[in-house]
Amino acid sequence: MRFVREGDIKAIRPGPERFTGGVWEAPTLEEVEPDGLRAQRFSYDPQARSGWHTHDGEQALYVLSGRGVVTRWGETTGTRIGPGDWVHVQPGEKHWHGAVDDDTLVHIAVTASGATHWHGPVTDEEYRAGLG
Repeated sequence: MRFVREGDIKAIRPGPERFTGGVWEAPTLEEVEPDGLRAQRFSYDPQARSGWHTHDGEQALYVLSGRGVVTRWGETTGTRIGPGDWVHVQPGEKHWHGAVDDDTLVHIAVTASGATHWHGPVTDEEYRAGLG
């Protein structure tokens, strides 16, 4: 068993190959087994977002504060999310998530197993369409 204290968590700025705009990533649970369970806290500035990506395993997002959107590949409009909402992402489901244009977003991402695969940035046009 491991315990992670808030004071021990250090946020970093992930690279532009994964995110657009102001995003902070705070690794909270690091995997014990190769490709095992892991969790991060993400904080997004308004209009900041992830790139298109998929996961080998399941992922759960839990919104702590702010407002955001999650869009699946092939959707013309995303789904709005807010505090207390959960999102269950299926393995291999191509998607992106980020803050709306006039609010921040903070969420926890828990990934069950396997790698995350990045498929390029979400364009400004895709972002605006995702907002609906």
